[in-house]
Amino acid sequence: MNARVFKTGLLFIACTVCVPFLVSGQEKNVENVKGEWVISNDITPSKARENALNQAKVEALRTAGVPENIFESTLQYRSENPKESNEKFESLVSNSITGEVVDYKIIKEQKRINEFNNWIYEVWINATVILHKNAKDPGFELDVKNLRENYSSPDKLGFEIRPKKDGYLTIFILSESGGIQLYPNKLERSEKFTGQKDYDFPRSKALDYEVSTDLDFEINYLLFFFTKQEIAFTKEETTQNILRFIANVDPSEKCLRSFAIMIRR
Repeated sequence: MNARVFKTGLLFIACTVCVPFLVSGQEKNVENVKGEWVISNDITPSKARENALNQAKVEALRTAGVPENIFESTLQYRSENPKESNEKFESLVSNSITGEVVDYKIIKEQKRINEFNNWIYEVWINATVILHKNAKDPGFELDVKNLRENYSSPDKLGFEIRPKKDGYLTIFILSESGGIQLYPNKLERSEKFTGQKDYDFPRSKALDYEVSTDLDFEINYLLFFFTKQEIAFTKEETTQNILRFIANVDPSEKCLRSFAIMIRR
């Protein structure tokens, strides 16, 4: 059985198990926060816009009360072909300790010249931030091996995981057209993975993960969401629902690894 996992109209139907959801904290809305970036010879306007947006999200975290030890975990890319350059994707700016941006809306953006005669790209956003109470567990990690960066359509996708501690895994795929849950699925039920052991994917011999695209090339993101307890994703499979689901779990209970892969026709 093949599953075309990187296109709309996907064949995967995720299994759902009723498990307590580990909500980590409260949501806080912040408004009119600004990010900016210099447009230079090395930075195109579209890339400056992308960086300014990320800076606005970092500022949203600060405004919401998150401490200064913020880092950025972006899920962004630019799709380029001879006819156009498309900057498109959701991004997840997160803090390993106390907060994550789970939703945002751009309310204003502009280019201007500053006092040093440099062009600046500015972005203002309204954002929703989840404030966490607990810190990330540094010993709760997941290694992912044998995942290639480039694939030719159609091609088979496979990889290996090695958790440092016992836990449960959910794998999501995000693309320009949306998101899906790759694992668990109808043929591969959720299981408890033992720490310091290697596991091959797909888990079922009756199933292949097949990557394909109708475009010249396409970039997708694999999110490996590893948790101490079994937590089912039961919402509609959209990018925002997936990112909100991940962000809502307490940092001490999870590990998130993300990888970009390119599929060429």
